[in-house]
Order: sequence, then structure tokens, then C-alpha cells
Amino acid sequence: MKKFVKILVASLCAAVLTIPVFTAACGDASSDDGKDNHVDYVEQLKLDFTSNTKKQEVTIRLHVDGDTTHFDTVANSTLPGCNNANDFLADDAPTKGYAKARYLAINTPESTGQIEEWGKAASNFTKSKLETTRNGGSIVIESNDDKWNVDSTGTRYLLWVWYRPAGATEFRNLNLEILQSGHAFGSGVSDNRYGATAKAALDQAESEKLVVFSGEKDPDYYYGGPINVTLKELRFNTEAYANKRIMVEGTIVANFNNSAYIEEVYYDIEGYEEKGICIGMPVYYSYVTGKVLSILSVGNKVSVSGIVQYYEQGGYYQITDIKEYDRYNKDNPNNCNIIEEGVGIDNAFRAVAPADFASTAKNVNVEVTNVVDGEEQTEVVSLSYKEAALGTSLSMSNLRVTEIYTTNKEESASKGAMTITCQAENGSTITIRTEVLKDENGNVVTADAYLNKVINVKGVVELFNGGYQIKCHRTDYITGGCKIKKKKFKKKKKFPLISLIRR
Repeated sequence: MKKFVKILVASLCAAVLTIPVFTAACGDASSDDGKDNHVDYVEQLKLDFTSNTKKQEVTIRLHVDGDTTHFDTVANSTLPGCNNANDFLADDAPTKGYAKARYLAINTPESTGQIEEWGKAASNFTKSKLETTRNGGSIVIESNDDKWNVDSTGTRYLLWVWYRPAGATEFRNLNLEILQSGHAFGSGVSDNRYGATAKAALDQAESEKLVVFSGEKDPDYYYGGPINVTLKELRFNTEAYANKRIMVEGTIVANFNNSAYIEEVYYDIEGYEEKGICIGMPVYYSYVTGKVLSILSVGNKVSVSGIVQYYEQGGYYQITDIKEYDRYNKDNPNNCNIIEEGVGIDNAFRAVAPADFASTAKNVNVEVTNVVDGEEQTEVVSLSYKEAALGTSLSMSNLRVTEIYTTNKEESASKGAMTITCQAENGSTITIRTEVLKDENGNVVTADAYLNKVINVKGVVELFNGGYQIKCHRTDYITGGCKIKKKKFKKKKKFPLISLIRR
């Protein structure tokens, strides 16, 4: 009897102690001022390794934004498409070789293709938490039930992301932490595994008026109208316009991978007055549809309105946040517009000497203007030729192909894309990266078509892993293909004799 009384008392005490937590879960955690009774729901929620959900340890592959991250899986993955060569044949594998994670229960403001208030803050918050796992920490992704589920696009896994900072012993639920910190709106919050806790965390963030619920202006968001700027000024003074909306004019010379490439030729740059030099930048329009796509067609001279943003994966700046065309207000400053339709691209893909492209000595110098303490100040910015050509079309001739790496299915979805290493006549090394190229019969063009041959190439300059390369997205952008051994012209020595006999 005494033992029973002790158990009963202990149970009642436990029940009393849990009342505040239960009340908080019902939305009463905060007082009128919103902060007096703050509850750390992230600290309360624990990762249960014994549950029937799918779990997988991963490492960071790529930070995308606040609610999307790409992960590489650790060995013995159970995710389709992420374990071995045969996995890549799985019909239910949304990605090949890695996992695109779409965080469950949250929706952070956009910060990539479209730019929204607090989007950058959310992206930075997610990145900062995951980065704490470097050098000794760990990340575990968890499904919502007993199987790996994908989103409506079929390309991303719907996941809970748990992280354990280096030196810590407990995992923290990052989805919940993003909600609790006020960096996200809810997305199907109650309809998931941790619904009650997630809803309480969201309600608390809203009552405490955190970040997206603050009603304040985002210091990282540009609220002003477009700044008119030339491509030359933009490319040589990019940081002055970073995260601001600009309006720039030029001709669209290429369009692939949801990006249009706009450029202009300049005849007022020292050393290039006679032939001129092209300066350009990629315009990432993401999944915008409708009239914008026809405006950004190759050969159109256009005006583009967008945000100048640093693209972390590529390591360069691009113009993004392209808006749908406002048909009801043609004067909307966010509209992209056609200045002249079908002007062509005669000035594009200008021939560049490999020696100039590879040189670090031959610079392109441009005078730019900045406002310092309310006064305009000019300075000369000097870039190497390849730096100045970033995002711009060009062509090169007589490149000898020495090595080709072909992306295979074990490593990427871009099976058949090639990285071609070439040597120019002056000894310069030029790198070419292709899309998956196909011949007139629809067959994938393989390395045999170019290896140990001399080619001519057209493409757009891109930056990859710190190196500059020429990106070719069309099969007809690589021509030539004369085998190097034919340079000996052994057969030509017989032509006079053959000709004499025929006569």
C-alpha cells in the first residue's frame, strides 16, 4: 500500500510538472507581450532512433535556401538512387547520387530564383546551423513515416533534418528550429509526424513577432526601384549593385538551363576600340513562364529588370528575381521588355585568342563610379580577360583535345556530359564543359567524337571550382574533328604520283 501511494504521488507530481508544457503546446506558452513564457520546443523534441521511420546519415553537398538542402549520403544508404550503380536505375529515385531535401512543415521566403523579404536571412540561418556539424558533428535525415517520400515535383525528398553540432551529444530538429526562430511560415504544419510540436513552435514565433512575423523591414532586402546601369558598369563594379534591383540593356545570345545570357559590345574600352569587346552576365529566370520567355529569346535586344545576386554554387554573380510580365501595367518597373526584336547575334561568339584568355597579364581596364560619403568617386577596375569574359559568349579555334572526362550515372544525372581538356597552339590549356550532346539521330555524342582531334568551339564562359571554362550547350558549337595524326599528311605525298598516272 505504501508503495502504491508513493507511485501515485510521483504520478501526480509528474502530471503537475507537465501541465505548463501541455498548455504551451496548445498555444498558451506566451503571455500578452509574447516572450515571458518562451518554450524551447527544439530542446524538448528528441530523435528516436528506434521508431519505424527511415533514417539516413548524410553530409552537406550544397546549401540552396532556407528550406532546401542537397545532401550526400553516408555509405549503406537506403534512399533510392543514392547507394550503388544499380540504384540509379530505380524508377523511384528522384535524384542520382545525392538527396535533395525539401524540409517538412516549413516554407521559408524565397532567396534564389525569386527574392522575397527575409529570404536571405532564412537561407543564412539554415546554413549556419548545418555548418556547426563540420569537424565532428553529424546530420541525420528522417522520413515522415515508414518510407522515403518525395514532393509533388518528384525531384525532392520530404524530410525532417536533424543535426548534432560538433562537441554536442543531442540532435536538434532543424525544421522545428527554423519555425521556432520565426524564419519560416508553416506548410502543412499539423499534418505530419511532429505536428503538435511544430504548430506550437509556429504559434509562439508569431506571438513573439519574430523575423517574418515582426512587421519590420528586412535590412537585406532591396525595396527601391530598378537602378539603370550598363552591363560594363555592372560587371566591373558588381558589388556596388549586389542585392539591388537593376535595369540593364543588351542582346540575348544564348538560353539554357533556365538562364538567358545577355551581353553588349563596347568600343570604348582601352585596347579594344577597333574590334570591340563583349561584356555579359547570366539572367536566371528560374521557372518563370509566359511572355517573359518570349522576351528573353535569343536574338532579341531587351531591357532586363532583376536583382543582382551572388550564386554560391557557381561562385559568380547573376541577375535573378525575374518577374512575370505585368500585362495590365506595361510600365511596371519590374517588367522585362523587348527593345528590338530579332536583331540577331552577329556580335556574339567573337573569336578570342587562347593566349589572351589564359593570360593573367593581359587585363581589361574599365573606369567605374562609386558614391562615397555622398560624393562620386571614379576608379579603374582591372580584370584578366577571362574574368571580364565571365558570362559572355566567345569562340576559339584549333584546340587539340588531350583528355575527356565523361559524367557517368554513378555520379550525376547528367550522364554523358563531358569535360574536355584542350591544348592551344601556344601551349595554353583550355577547358570545355558540355551539356549532354546528341547527334542528328538523337544518339548521345561520346568522347570518341573529339578525343585526340583538333576542334573549334563556341560557348559561354563559366566558373567552376575556381576555374574558367567554356560551356557548350549545343552539338553544333563544337566543330572540326580532324584527327591529329592526319597532320603528318603522309597520303598527300602520293597525290602527285597518282595524278601523273591518271594523266
